[in-house]
Amino acid sequence: MLLLTGALTSKPYAFTSRPWELRSIQSIDTLDGIGSNIRIDFKESEILRILPRKNLNINENWISDKIRFFYDGLKRQRLTNPYVKINGELRPAKWKRTISNLSSLLKVYSFEYGPSKVGFVASSSIDLETLYALRNFSNSYGFSFLGIDNNLKLNIDNPFNYRFQNDISDFEKADFCLFIGTNPRLEASTFNLRLRKIFKKGNTSFACIGSNFSSTLPFNFLGLCPKTLISITEGKHPICKYLAQAKDPKIIFGAKVLERIDGCVIHDLLNNLASFFTVVFKKELSINLLHSEANTVGSFELGINSSIKSDLNKCKVLYTVGIEKPYFFDNNLKNNSCAILVVQSSHGDKNTNMADIVLPSYTFVEKTGIYYNTEGRPQKTQRALIGPNLSREDWQIFRILLESLNKIAIFETKTQLITEMAKILPSSYFANLWFDKDFHMKQQSLFKTRPKNSGKIYKMPFKLLVEDFYMTSNLCYFSKVMAKASNLLRSYNNNYKFLSWSSINK
Repeated sequence: MLLLTGALTSKPYAFTSRPWELRSIQSIDTLDGIGSNIRIDFKESEILRILPRKNLNINENWISDKIRFFYDGLKRQRLTNPYVKINGELRPAKWKRTISNLSSLLKVYSFEYGPSKVGFVASSSIDLETLYALRNFSNSYGFSFLGIDNNLKLNIDNPFNYRFQNDISDFEKADFCLFIGTNPRLEASTFNLRLRKIFKKGNTSFACIGSNFSSTLPFNFLGLCPKTLISITEGKHPICKYLAQAKDPKIIFGAKVLERIDGCVIHDLLNNLASFFTVVFKKELSINLLHSEANTVGSFELGINSSIKSDLNKCKVLYTVGIEKPYFFDNNLKNNSCAILVVQSSHGDKNTNMADIVLPSYTFVEKTGIYYNTEGRPQKTQRALIGPNLSREDWQIFRILLESLNKIAIFETKTQLITEMAKILPSSYFANLWFDKDFHMKQQSLFKTRPKNSGKIYKMPFKLLVEDFYMTSNLCYFSKVMAKASNLLRSYNNNYKFLSWSSINK
């Protein structure tokens, strides 16, 4: 009898270690906005495998190939030393000298141009503790500009706007789903598995507005532009018949929709559609924003809004933390608009080459951190490895920098930081312990206001946020496994249509 068990073997892990030699910690997937629960198995100073951890509310028993095999990217292009640019070349420097030079530059430029000319931009994929430490540092010295590395046109005063209105598990009850400017297969693969699960039950239909894409779900393609959405809101589109007959309809739209010039107007249009639907049919139509970054919701919870391109170009000193988008500076900064550029990151990349000062930091597997997924659920990662010798945790860098600026930090340890953070964000104290969506929805109802659909909607088609599933962060960019997977994916078809619905259905 032949047992094909070799098909279940992880190739990078095969013959590397015995199971009893491994140590394990519980963590979460920070490569998308869902926050799938994972288990990291490591030996000494090396990760050997990553497995799914059961959580029926989020990922059930599944994880994506990206989080399962990315970890070889931890070894390459790591920043192991602070760097200072001298005569146009980045050269290694000691921490004491680097912090001294940086604090002097901040003092000089804030005195000469004012604190408003010093800006801070953080990645939407870094942990909550780093975001809070950066927020505290910015407020302590009076720096007014602070944002994250996306450009979502959104009112964050209302939590109802930037979080899922449903639990992820609630989608199993849905009988109609409308996608707007999003591809769940690439932006949230474990969530896409749940959608395919409800499709297999045979009671759910799907429709899509935006760029056409290869999917594991059969859906009705309605159009490319917001014109279709306006037609649905006015009740003139044929799909309105199915929407009215549905008992539990849901709309999922991607973060890329809010990056459009008319993103705020489209968001108001969706809220109007939900309001009219409730009044006419006495049923709820939930509008769910799907984030593809690990902690966008967490930054909004702390009151850190999206960065604005015009404000970035006004900064004389720009301090960035954990930026992973390789063309972020090319797309947002004009030539010579920024006199001093400080990059704090774990890996060296194109952004690092443009920096005047580089500070090395840890990745999510080398520190404990809190992340809020797209439904607003706080979860915690655990430390598995020790980072490079001269790298430091982000919050420690800000605390030392505060002391060099003769300011008193309100925390000395990570425990004190979490305690102070819990005073303004109590839910962070209960990460991995408690989450009540009904409670959050009740709190959100206090902030509900009537949507204002004022402004112009352009005819530009909706675009998708993720073009290459295997290349979405620095940890993936420097992974050989991810590079091979990306190359294989592109070799079939650049539009990812190599997998047709007929082949899936066989």
